[in-house]
Amino acid sequence: MAETPDRTPSSLRVIGNDRTMDRAAARNAKIERLNDLHAGNMNAIETKYGGRIADAQDTLDTINAKWDTIQAEVDRQPRYARSFFYWPFMLALMLFEIPVNRLSFELFFRESPTVSLGVAFLVGVILVTLAHRLGLVLCRFGYHVKRSGWAGQLLQVVLITAIILSLIYGVSVLRQGYLDFETQPQASFSDMLAGTGAAQMAGDMFKAGLGISGWIFFAINLGIVAVGLTAAYFSHDPHPDFQSADIQRKKAEKNLAHIKGHRADAESVEQRRHANQINRASA
Repeated sequence: MAETPDRTPSSLRVIGNDRTMDRAAARNAKIERLNDLHAGNMNAIETKYGGRIADAQDTLDTINAKWDTIQAEVDRQPRYARSFFYWPFMLALMLFEIPVNRLSFELFFRESPTVSLGVAFLVGVILVTLAHRLGLVLCRFGYHVKRSGWAGQLLQVVLITAIILSLIYGVSVLRQGYLDFETQPQASFSDMLAGTGAAQMAGDMFKAGLGISGWIFFAINLGIVAVGLTAAYFSHDPHPDFQSADIQRKKAEKNLAHIKGHRADAESVEQRRHANQINRASA
């Protein structure tokens, strides 16, 4: 029977050390590969988002330069109301004009109440739009006067004001005519049309002018327009470009932060994935 050669303790230690060194070398090699993979993934993330961030930063820098120029010129911060407050308010004024003006056209569209509602809303849209425009002109009157003179701006103010007053006066006359008709039940509307015609009847209303009820209605409509004009005046910046520049600047800042946030999220995911793999390889 063959004899088993003796293994001294020193030889066993050498073999054990070799195996330990092999495992350590393999672990280090795996960790190095994981680090290389991690570096490649991080570079890929930078490639994906770096260009977009650079473009967004360039856009923001350009807008900031414009904003800084205007701010230095006016020496103040921008003053304006947010659009999601202003426009719903103006729309509410337009809708409020419907019940106010509906009866003005009820006399001529008695058989079609939907038409009278539509015409009343159209009048409201026109009046509030003119109020918006007039408020904007008055808000920026001083700016434009300094650059192009007062004649053009004053002409706009006079023209828009004349249109508003004429439209309100006409609607008030029609409203008063409707009230006068309602107080004369002995004459039907068809009889009145047969006798004079719609155009002649409207002409007679305007010739008669406004009474107390008509002027009250005139004041109500004028008050609504004044509210819209005031809202337009205080909701816009006196400098025509400052408001848009400030809105663009905020959008550009938000866009840049959005892209950077996506990059940060992608990097965080990669960092966690890499940490998990390193912990597993080191165990």
